[in-house]
Amino acid sequence: MTASIPQGPFFIISKFNKRVLDVEGASTKDGAKICVWQKKESSDNENQLWEYRNGNFVNVHSGKVLDIKGSKVKSDVRIVQNEKATSNDEEIEKQRWLIDHEGYIHISSNPDLVLDIKGAEDENGAEVILYEKRSGTVAANQQWELVRR
Repeated sequence: MTASIPQGPFFIISKFNKRVLDVEGASTKDGAKICVWQKKESSDNENQLWEYRNGNFVNVHSGKVLDIKGSKVKSDVRIVQNEKATSNDEEIEKQRWLIDHEGYIHISSNPDLVLDIKGAEDENGAEVILYEKRSGTVAANQQWELVRR
């Protein structure tokens, strides 16, 4: 079952620590690291805002999409932003995401690989990776909610 996704810009908020998905340093470059950061309440928060378009999470500031670093969909790989792929099927699949009713955001081709705050770190700048889906209390760092700006 897929969760409803807000129209327009939204924050992707961790259920673990209430930090939000953030493009590190407000970068607009391909390959920029995705991390979690304290939610900014000011107008300087576009690098923390996302839109969902045709299966892609698109960063409002950079216009780039969530992607898996490298060429393989596998566990324990860094999440980055990149230009949206248009011609290579493998690249397109690495950028397509779904969110389920429990708040897991998973790669569309494998519901068992989800966005994860690496090591359940509870600090600004903690790295976001793709990791095997867990359940129960150990899964909080893998669960998210989408909240309109």
